[in-house]
Amino acid sequence: STVRADVIAGVTVGVMVIPQSMSYGRIAGLPYVYGMYSACVPTFVYALFGQSRQLAVGPVAMVSLLVEAGLRGVLTKEQCPKWYAAGGAKSGRLQYQDCPLEYAQLATLAAATVGMMQIVASILKLGFLVSFLGHPVTSGFTSGAAIIIALSQLKYILGYDIHNSEYIYETVVAVVEGIHKTQVMPLVLGVLTLAFLILNKKLALKHKRISMLGPLGPLVCCLVGTLLVWLFPSLREEHHIKYIGEIPSVLVESWPIGVGGWTPGALGKILPTAMSACLIGYMESIAIGKSLAGQHGYEIEAGQEMLALGIANFVGAFFSCYPVTGSFSRSAVSNSTGAVSQLAGVITAAIMLATLLFLTPLFYYLPKYVLAAIVMSSVIPLVAIAEAKKLYRVKRADFILWVVAFLGTLFLGVLPGIAVAVCLSLVIVIYES
Repeated sequence: STVRADVIAGVTVGVMVIPQSMSYGRIAGLPYVYGMYSACVPTFVYALFGQSRQLAVGPVAMVSLLVEAGLRGVLTKEQCPKWYAAGGAKSGRLQYQDCPLEYAQLATLAAATVGMMQIVASILKLGFLVSFLGHPVTSGFTSGAAIIIALSQLKYILGYDIHNSEYIYETVVAVVEGIHKTQVMPLVLGVLTLAFLILNKKLALKHKRISMLGPLGPLVCCLVGTLLVWLFPSLREEHHIKYIGEIPSVLVESWPIGVGGWTPGALGKILPTAMSACLIGYMESIAIGKSLAGQHGYEIEAGQEMLALGIANFVGAFFSCYPVTGSFSRSAVSNSTGAVSQLAGVITAAIMLATLLFLTPLFYYLPKYVLAAIVMSSVIPLVAIAEAKKLYRVKRADFILWVVAFLGTLFLGVLPGIAVAVCLSLVIVIYES
């Protein structure tokens, strides 16, 4: 019965993570398949070393955004001559659009660096450092980042190109300036898909009999969207529905090895990104893991969890994975579907491996508005306005930290926003002590 429960949980999370990993890989600026790689190898490695029986490790929205924001403009002229020849940042293009392979190598180097940081930190027992982030800072950052992520997906639903920016005011201006270019069909189908995902999730939580429909919602949308685009060529040709196209199968093209393009000179440039992903990732993962362990009456050791995450990231980097951590939504599904051991994670990794081996051609006509709706439905609940109201009533200093982290992330950028909030947090800690 234990094995059966783990198989059910592992398969359910495996089905759920396929479209999620593709979406999150794209948020990180990577080809869709790199998100799928990151949902396979690290998931398996964590299952071998991690203590949490329900934690689902893999790509998540927040860390994906940190990677994309931190690696912008990092490639040198020698690494990405096409981007610099086109005018660099003035061209309105991003480096990962012109030099996807070189950018992917930076992302995998960031994963290796995150892994080494977490392994060393676990050995030196430095887990206490995450306390300087504090819950208000993390909640404020997550809320701001969720809005940035949701806005970054608007172009797939509105049907016209919007320049990607980590500053909310630039994105809003770009949306308003191009609003006359809105395509009706992607907008209608995108809004319907988003509405279905939100309603499906609420109904699944409310009614236990249909609770399995919650995690299956994204896959249903992928199936319906793919059939529509495949069966009706006019959607592609006349109504400007953008779709995924070819995703390489590891049977046709060998699994790319991440270490090939790593250079020591790039280490300094990706260090801030790696540090942010290391801290945010670990804090998110340990919070989820401890909560689930408490529900099931067992304990997890913070140092061992950091070590397990570190090994997962480090090993994953050699298989073209970018930084990963524990996912709140997938862990909740793993828990609700009855996972009782790390075998569930092994099953999830096996599902993803089978997908990479045999099923990637099925995603050729998968419309991008579906993946955008999946991302939006995942991040909208992360905007914690209710948490801010609670902090305002309970402790004004924590409320100020939340607001600084929130507004800093929206208006200063992801990494500077975290930095400002952490510095303010340190000042308050020192003052109160």
